[in-house]
Amino acid sequence: MKTRFNLKTVALIIAVIFTVGTANATEKVTKASSHENIVETTLNIENWMTNEAIWSTSDAYNFVEAQEEMLNLESWMTNSDVWATSADWAAQTEEANLELEDWMTNETAWEVAPATTVLTETEGNLSLEDWMINERVWNM
Repeated sequence: MKTRFNLKTVALIIAVIFTVGTANATEKVTKASSHENIVETTLNIENWMTNEAIWSTSDAYNFVEAQEEMLNLESWMTNSDVWATSADWAAQTEEANLELEDWMTNETAWEVAPATTVLTETEGNLSLEDWMINERVWNM
């Protein structure tokens, strides 16, 4: 509950920061790169585009709508024996019951003894070195 409240609070603070940051935003005009300054050629109307003799021919107006082939039901599509096999197979499949075996309940099989050959790694004490507190390093 406390974490959820903290996350909502952080989200609200971030939203307020973005809102305040964009409140004084001004429009910034940027120049297009040289790749975006492609000049397209103008399109011209040619004579054949407006020629009535070309467009009034029978080929242009006699579009034939394509007819699709009729789909017929075949006997296997409506045969209940074909479609009932998967349901019958699933119903006939039985799994063997799970049983507890001796090793599953044996406490010695699940005990983890600390290994004597594994050495634990220890860290030495940390100490301050001269470069860590040198003013010239941190105040350039």
